[in-house]
Amino acid sequence: MPKIRNLYLVAFLLSLIFLWTRFYKIDTSLLFFNDIGRDFLALWKWQESGKPPLLGPQTSALPFNQSAVYFYLLYPFYLLSSHSPYASLIAYSAFYLISFALGLYFLRFYPRLEKSLLLVFLLITVHPQYIIQGRFIWNPSFVTPCILIAFYSLTVYLVQKKPTKILLMVSAFFIALATAFSYSAAPTLLAFLFLLLWRRRQVFLPYLAYLIASLGLLNLPTLFFELRHGFLLSKMMLFGEKIDQGHNFFLDRLKSLSEFGFSTTPSWAILLLLFIALFAFLSHKREKNLFLEHSSWLFLLTLILTLLMPVSFHSHYIFGLLPLFFLLISFLRARYIYLVAVFLYVVFLQAALSANYFAPARHSLNDLQSCSENFCEKYQEPLFISNQSKYHPYHNAMEFQYLMSEAGCRVKDINTENGQASILAVVLDDDIYEHGKTSYYELTLFGESTEKERFKCSETLEIVILEK
Repeated sequence: MPKIRNLYLVAFLLSLIFLWTRFYKIDTSLLFFNDIGRDFLALWKWQESGKPPLLGPQTSALPFNQSAVYFYLLYPFYLLSSHSPYASLIAYSAFYLISFALGLYFLRFYPRLEKSLLLVFLLITVHPQYIIQGRFIWNPSFVTPCILIAFYSLTVYLVQKKPTKILLMVSAFFIALATAFSYSAAPTLLAFLFLLLWRRRQVFLPYLAYLIASLGLLNLPTLFFELRHGFLLSKMMLFGEKIDQGHNFFLDRLKSLSEFGFSTTPSWAILLLLFIALFAFLSHKREKNLFLEHSSWLFLLTLILTLLMPVSFHSHYIFGLLPLFFLLISFLRARYIYLVAVFLYVVFLQAALSANYFAPARHSLNDLQSCSENFCEKYQEPLFISNQSKYHPYHNAMEFQYLMSEAGCRVKDINTENGQASILAVVLDDDIYEHGKTSYYELTLFGESTEKERFKCSETLEIVILEK
């Protein structure tokens, strides 16, 4: 580990590596698609209407939305960057680097925690899924700094002789913020409560009160929406049709966790965890370490709760778990950290070679923008937009709804503004559309139509114009 006098130089170099892994060749490799389009469309509508959104992104497991605080974080960057398509990536990078810098500053009296944060940030910088979801930004991408802030503030509180309550408030607020960004952090939130109930029962109720107050504050826009619409989301979650979870057996979740979290097979992941458990035991036996103890219990509790969740395990679910795994590693004795580092280097390198983070996207952002601008120069009447793609099953065309809106098209939402346009633009992404044969939800909503003409953008990108 670096000496304290070299800490800020190491931190600066790590920050440069972090920025390089997130921005290198981003102009050609950014897959401006689906969730990114959804986010930018929400920001566009906010600016056009002057009304901030009350709901955040919809979840993949329940018919309920995340907090709109995610859009509130992105909006200043969207405005200040003049609608840059990299606004969310800039917001993400600023969020991580500012959290990292402030963490080093506030932990300056705790050298062991400073070193821990350096190692954790290094692992965040090079972990395959962190790179992938740090170049394709969406709401789960912001979970990790919140969990780290919650952990370090709570840990400092527990080791202080005369602890200040502000640390409890900070910890409670940021673990609540993590769940506001993504409900996948809920197991981590519960693990924090279990840890506090076990380690310092006398402050459990104040912490719970701060947590409830923070959750209430962060979800005020959602509550306002519920009150305005007769608790629509709550009724949908309780009585509505649930989203199909597909393969959600325990072994399936374990396999997905191993792949996304540890970039390896379940057998190797279990072996790694067993060795880390041994290293943690030997480290704690050599020298009692409350930091290691707390991070170990938090990781174990979160791992158990995550594996027991009755939902499919997706790649973004790791962000409630991996920060605790990195923290655990950071508090091991140095010799064990080096052994773990060798294993992680091998699996992360293999994942990097197979993922090819910087490979060109199938359609560059410039190609998508040019296609949208050229199309919108010709079509000025109100229209709906849908998508037929060879590469994914989504037809809502969120990225094209945004890009064409910004390019000057009068885009209408076929779900909420049905009947306000007589044209449907079907964007073909290297796929085939056969009128009367191709079928999906948006086409059914649009109703009977005739194929008017086709607008060709490239060999693999074409727009079919349907008219009622």
